[in-house]
Amino acid sequence: MTAAPVRRPTALAGGGPDAASAAPGRATVARTVVALLLVASTVGWRRGEYFTGALDPVVAGKGLLSVLALAGAVLLAASGPRRRVGTGSVWFLAVLLSSSVLGALTHGTLLPSGLVAVRLVVVAATVLLLLRSSTVLEFSLALARACGAIALVSMLTGLPTLSSGRLAGGVPPLSPNELALLAGVVVAHVAWRTVLGEVSVPGTLAAAVALAVIWETGSRTGLLMLLVGVLVTGLHLRRARVGLVVSGLLLAGLGALAVAGTGAAAGFAERDGAGTSTLHSRMIAWRAATTWAESAWQLVFGGGLSVKEIAVQGQFWKTQPLDSSWVSALVQAGVLGVLVTGAWAVWALRGAWRAPRPQRALFLGLLVYLLGRSVLESGLFDATPAFLAFFATSLLCEGASRDRLADDLRTDPLAGRPPAPASAPHA
Repeated sequence: MTAAPVRRPTALAGGGPDAASAAPGRATVARTVVALLLVASTVGWRRGEYFTGALDPVVAGKGLLSVLALAGAVLLAASGPRRRVGTGSVWFLAVLLSSSVLGALTHGTLLPSGLVAVRLVVVAATVLLLLRSSTVLEFSLALARACGAIALVSMLTGLPTLSSGRLAGGVPPLSPNELALLAGVVVAHVAWRTVLGEVSVPGTLAAAVALAVIWETGSRTGLLMLLVGVLVTGLHLRRARVGLVVSGLLLAGLGALAVAGTGAAAGFAERDGAGTSTLHSRMIAWRAATTWAESAWQLVFGGGLSVKEIAVQGQFWKTQPLDSSWVSALVQAGVLGVLVTGAWAVWALRGAWRAPRPQRALFLGLLVYLLGRSVLESGLFDATPAFLAFFATSLLCEGASRDRLADDLRTDPLAGRPPAPASAPHA
């Protein structure tokens, strides 16, 4: 009896170990490019100017980048396994946007506010699709790289602004607080990876440069809340390596000596004697925001997302920026908007607390940083880098996303563990 011939497996086109290792590499590059386009479309391209509904090259350019980022996220989501992401955050956003549009109907800002709402929808959809095609580590890394790259270019081209006392961006012309936000995202990511036991020289250098940038911007709220967020992340550290502890204590000691010996802390807090004046001017705008509504409709639904300034009385200036995400929510989306955003923030914190420990370290630290700085800085509920970071964290914190968090722990080498076989991807 003749044995049946052995059939050798036919090699697939483009197969083999090299192709298998190249595919994740291409996905990483694509993910970083999409994140770069997304961040570039949400940062400010003009300093001190607000969108009024007019179409110009800057508005068209940001819109084009947003569409390209969305298209890239669609392709990424369609090219690999899809991870489950909750939709509760989408409902919070939908109510907020609906309230602002209803308010804009009677406030005369329907066109610009409607366009801002559309931009928010595009940003939210891009983030959602990116999360469906990325693990927590992959998304966080892509976002940190994008924020770091744009902050670095903006900082280098904006070095001449140091002569004015605060570092601001050159290209793009980011405000000091916006530049500090991008740098803060980098520090938050590096702190998370450090807590999980992954210490690298490039990451440490990136965090050091980002902290220097934040210091030079003079963003006091940003630096304070970043330190609190990093502390919250650090509380998740279980067994610290001796080298990490010694290095951390040494750097902290040297930093404390440098700050105390040079009086840098006092100068940073006072900003050449203007330390308390900025808070006083903010209070003027906040008091005006409590009485700005001219009807019950405006009180409930606000005046639209395009409202960034408010009229003030008794001052030599006529209008003033709102300078608080929560006061902005009151003016832009009314009492309903404040209630929705407040419930959203509490809901996200609750979800972050229930996340697995390795991911909880990132979620809680990032939320503390973003929510803390939002008290004195606007943009948390607008088409900004702060919103896309908050929205992504909120989506991942949801109970409906908890299964995929467990899957990510098996596929991502978190906390020094090697990857384990993942469960079947969700459709």
